[in-house]
Amino acid sequence: MRPDEKSQIEILRVFCITAMMWVHVSPGLSSPSFVSTGDFRLVGLILGDTLGRISVSVLSFISGYLFWTSAASRPLLSTVRRRFVSVVLPMLVWSAIFIVMAESKQMVIGAPSRMLLGLAPTPMAFLNGWTGVAGPTANLSLFFLRDLFVATLILRLVAPLIRRIPLLMALLVTVLAVLEWTAPVVFRPTILQFMVLGAVASERGLSITRLSRPALALPLGYGLALAGFAAMALLPAGLSEVHAVAGILRRLGIGFLALALARAFLRLTPAPWMVRLGRHSYLAYLMHVPLIAFLWAFWVRIVGGPGDAPYLAFYLAMPPLVFAIARLAGQAIDRLPALAQLLLRGKAHGPARIVPARLPLGGGGAI
Repeated sequence: MRPDEKSQIEILRVFCITAMMWVHVSPGLSSPSFVSTGDFRLVGLILGDTLGRISVSVLSFISGYLFWTSAASRPLLSTVRRRFVSVVLPMLVWSAIFIVMAESKQMVIGAPSRMLLGLAPTPMAFLNGWTGVAGPTANLSLFFLRDLFVATLILRLVAPLIRRIPLLMALLVTVLAVLEWTAPVVFRPTILQFMVLGAVASERGLSITRLSRPALALPLGYGLALAGFAAMALLPAGLSEVHAVAGILRRLGIGFLALALARAFLRLTPAPWMVRLGRHSYLAYLMHVPLIAFLWAFWVRIVGGPGDAPYLAFYLAMPPLVFAIARLAGQAIDRLPALAQLLLRGKAHGPARIVPARLPLGGGGAI
């Protein structure tokens, strides 16, 4: 892989993780706030509900693309081991941290945590809330990693088919995504779909650099995105499969625009700082929900609630602030023993460097 393509992928990670954070800024876009209702509702709609949610598909595409270029030929057991260490292990650690913080809040203020209200008081419910094995995690942002891990193993299993019939496999996973037939193996079918699309792109020799060329990415991006938005706005709500196709078109379109934006950013600005920041994007992703919730608790007491005008500043500032903290935390974690580094971010740097997998969310690689 060429150095400029690696740099572009790091920039894409930073963009995507930033957008994902805007979905989860406390108290969440599903709650009434200054950016989800009223005159500024377009802020939440564009940054969170559109860019934030579609960034999952872009990250999945990058994951499939990079897995195919670097790890698709590894034995299945090696893939399981490496992905468990790099994806599942830090997910479990940060999921436990989140649950402990939520339970502590409940004990301190005497009211149930909103994040834990959906968990039934049973061992299986708490197991799912922690691991996501058979249902959503309590920290919903980490549920992406559960599906990403399973989708990676599926991608490895069907690798021979992708080599023989790549376009047919791309069509098959698209049909599965439209019909939503992948649950409970993969709960969000577009994760598997876009991972396979990334692998197919790599198999067919379509590099990230080539796909992001303005002559290709801009017309496809605008055309597919506008078609998706128009279909979702004009078609009756009861046509679930048609709306699923429209959602896929929208994801593809905005994905192409994200590729073009990352390419332009790399060429028009001195971007080494963002490339270096990409190294900490996985840690930023892992820690952003509990960190934002912690900061939100102070904001509510000192400044005001989600319906007040200053909340706009809080909402916009959280992703860059989380990245700044993650960069400092990442530099501190670099000095910890290798095992502690693996637990906190799935990868170890330094003399005892262990690279169990390349991560799509940062840390120097892909999934």
